[in-house]
Amino acid sequence: MLIKRVRTFANMTFQRKLLLYCLCLSIFPVLTIGLLSSFIAARSMQSVVDQNHRYMLNQMQVQLGQLTKSLEIASITIATNLAVEKSVREGPGIDKLDTSLEMNETIRRIRSTSSIRYNVSIIYKQFNHYIYSSEYGSDKIDQMRLVSILEKMKPLMNESFVVPANTFDDQPDLLLFRPVPIHSGYGDGVLVLHVSPDDLLRFVGSTEHGRGTRVLAADEKGRIVLSSKRGEMGRTLDEVVPAFSREADDFMRTLEIGGTSFKVQAQKSALNGWTYIALTPMSELTAQSDRIRLSTWIIAGVLLLGWAIIASALSRRMYFPIRRLADRHMPHSRNEKSLGDGLTRLGAYLEQLADANRQLNNRLSEQYPYMRQGIFQQLLNGEMSERELLLAAEYAGIHLKGSCVFVLVAEADDMAAFHQMYREKDRALIHYALPKLMEETFHNVPFCLGFTPKTGRVILLIGMDEAGEGAKALLREYADEVRTHVRSYFRFSVSVAIASPLSGFTEIGNGYDEAAALLGHRFILGGDITIVAEQADEALLRLNRQTVERQKRIVHHVLHGNLVDSRRLLAEIAAELPRSPIRPQTAMGLFSYMLGELDFMLQQTGCDIQEAMGIDFYGKLHDLRTLPELEQWLAGELFPAIKAHLEREAVSKQAKTISEVKRYVQEHIGEELSLQMAADRFGMSVSYLSKLFKDESGLNFSEYVLELRMNKAREWLEHTDLPIKQIAEKSGYASVQNFNRMFKQRYNLPPGEYRREKRQA
Repeated sequence: MLIKRVRTFANMTFQRKLLLYCLCLSIFPVLTIGLLSSFIAARSMQSVVDQNHRYMLNQMQVQLGQLTKSLEIASITIATNLAVEKSVREGPGIDKLDTSLEMNETIRRIRSTSSIRYNVSIIYKQFNHYIYSSEYGSDKIDQMRLVSILEKMKPLMNESFVVPANTFDDQPDLLLFRPVPIHSGYGDGVLVLHVSPDDLLRFVGSTEHGRGTRVLAADEKGRIVLSSKRGEMGRTLDEVVPAFSREADDFMRTLEIGGTSFKVQAQKSALNGWTYIALTPMSELTAQSDRIRLSTWIIAGVLLLGWAIIASALSRRMYFPIRRLADRHMPHSRNEKSLGDGLTRLGAYLEQLADANRQLNNRLSEQYPYMRQGIFQQLLNGEMSERELLLAAEYAGIHLKGSCVFVLVAEADDMAAFHQMYREKDRALIHYALPKLMEETFHNVPFCLGFTPKTGRVILLIGMDEAGEGAKALLREYADEVRTHVRSYFRFSVSVAIASPLSGFTEIGNGYDEAAALLGHRFILGGDITIVAEQADEALLRLNRQTVERQKRIVHHVLHGNLVDSRRLLAEIAAELPRSPIRPQTAMGLFSYMLGELDFMLQQTGCDIQEAMGIDFYGKLHDLRTLPELEQWLAGELFPAIKAHLEREAVSKQAKTISEVKRYVQEHIGEELSLQMAADRFGMSVSYLSKLFKDESGLNFSEYVLELRMNKAREWLEHTDLPIKQIAEKSGYASVQNFNRMFKQRYNLPPGEYRREKRQA
């Protein structure tokens, strides 16, 4: 029988043999691989789900860690800010408007730099629990009952704590509490950061994944902090995930939740004790396994049918695999088949992919400067480790080289002239061109990269293979070339400070501080110079940086009439200088620089104190012989004289300004008028003009405009025959109805009746 079958197979035609070969080759491998793959897929599905769970939990832990870190940093920054502490001490009120405005501006600036959106509330506990909020109104704040939540949570002395959303009634946001001041033990004030669940999910990303998997995050007390279901936030784990054990660090089992079986896997963070849980319905797991098995059989059947058709028809078309590939990746309608065969369409598709890839690379190249700026800004702030720097540099295309690092800081010598000379748009071009010029000048060093941290200042990071005298001499030579180029190509001069060599890029924050301190010596060494730590005056290097900072604060306090703080800081400088081994000429230069700063700032405000009061700053300074005499002259004579002069100038300027505003309103009474338009016209803020107008005239701006318009309209009605429509237009009203309504509210009569009564009288 077997011999007969062998003979029958040998006598088959080639076409039938080919058909048989194709059928055998298609049936047995496909069925074998299909059944084996379905079996392996079903067995490995569980391990894949477990690995995905671990990845999602680790990812969620990292993202929430970043979120909580950002919130903690933001809360500490706000709680330790001097303006916020001052506002908490002084309390709210119209007499503390400047303090409140300064605090509000500080909070707005800190919020704008945060990576997550949040709102800020401050509880003034010493002022009848008054609550300030950056976003919410008084009704919304009362509804949240922040004071009640604080009392219920019973925090430790200075410990911050987080209250998940919906923990209490009418508490839709996640709340972070921290005392203000930060070591006050919740006795003076309390800072509250509000983060909405939408912002949490936007920051962290989706908590729902494939196969119906979703992730929960609970704090150390078992309250759910993050979930895609808003109603679960604030509830306990026992309510959402029954029979869950929070004592174990790792948890994996199948639980019955709400009549549905779930695969539950959890892990606890060792950093903050939070628990992260991934839940996947078991039905989804088994359904996926069944779909894989069904898909395998379908694919096996399709392949078998395809091979059978090819073998039976003995097709000579060699483009069948290419057409199949094109149809799979580039589906099209029937009327598009005229565009060409599968190979042509596949080539067009690959060209589209290449073009899209080029566009993405171009966009990424455009973002590289901003990425590099952000990386080195983090280094300056000390927020990046060596490992994080290597990863970020590789991603941003930065090739760090050199065994030692030098930090160079170039800054315009006359910042006031720099601001006057270049407008904001022009300054942006300068800030782009100046780092490029410096990088081109230092092109022979192993590594060189520059960026602009602030207006008029450029930081250049240089990596060198050695830090000897030869390398330092080369850097000084290049720095001198930079100053020469700046004088040639721009309309200002710069000074360059070179800090001591550093052992790595993560220490450039220290190098930047040293270089910035060296730049402070220009007021004695002069401008347009290269300052190196080894060449700087030895006495200057011993000076504490706080001395220069105190002088700037003294100038600030004197200009704002704060004689108490200015005298206190002056006394601190006078007490510190005798302990510093500096020459008398150097100490005299410090005070000469401070008086120069004060004179310059006064002239910026249009006040020439020397001409108005006949005071020769520098002559008087050099006539003094002892430091106590100098302190007595500054604190007892000069500072009070400046304060009195500024107050007189401010009163006269305010009256003149309000007079000009009133004249402007009278000249444009028939046009559209608003406080914003007047503020823009005179270059002031809306709040300042409103307060100034109220103080000088006794009326609000809108009240004054209304009074003037009504008086003009009344005169025209009494003494002219102008139509009421024309009077309404001349009074600045867009419609007669609005004019009639305002006139009647003012005089209890419509304009027509008012005119008739006056004419009859």
